[in-house]
Amino acid sequence: MKPIRVYLSMLAISLIGANLTVASSPLPVSSSDNADRQAIEALLGNYTRCLTERDEAGFRALLLDEEIPFTSVQESTAPEKSADLRHYENFRQAVFGGSQRYRQTFYNVRIDQHGPLAQVSLNFLTEPVTRDGKSSKSLPGWKVLQLLKIGDRWKIASELYTFEG
Repeated sequence: MKPIRVYLSMLAISLIGANLTVASSPLPVSSSDNADRQAIEALLGNYTRCLTERDEAGFRALLLDEEIPFTSVQESTAPEKSADLRHYENFRQAVFGGSQRYRQTFYNVRIDQHGPLAQVSLNFLTEPVTRDGKSSKSLPGWKVLQLLKIGDRWKIASELYTFEG
């Protein structure tokens, strides 16, 4: 009976060691070539341009579709396990449906990409713009975008964001 326990212990130790080996050598993350990186940066530039210019059709063209996960996540309104995160329509109404204009800028942008999948995390600053083109109070936040390369174009497959403060 003792040799079986020793064998099982050795097996468990070797499996734990194998898991540590696998965990310490992940796939390369930022394997993007220059063309993909430029295309992703162009998508981000178009994002802020469309939002500022209220170009709803241009913004919609950046999305994989209008049913993607797209929502604000706050501690007080953290979604339940089965919550529906497809709230693009709420964003669309707020940004393109009313009379208020916004300007959004991105900073601390990090792009991780492997093949046709990319993740962008960034800080943003949303500023309501007055009729005379001046901005009022700024609202900082952070967002994560998941991107898919469809053919030769990158599309936003999800966006989750939170506001600071």
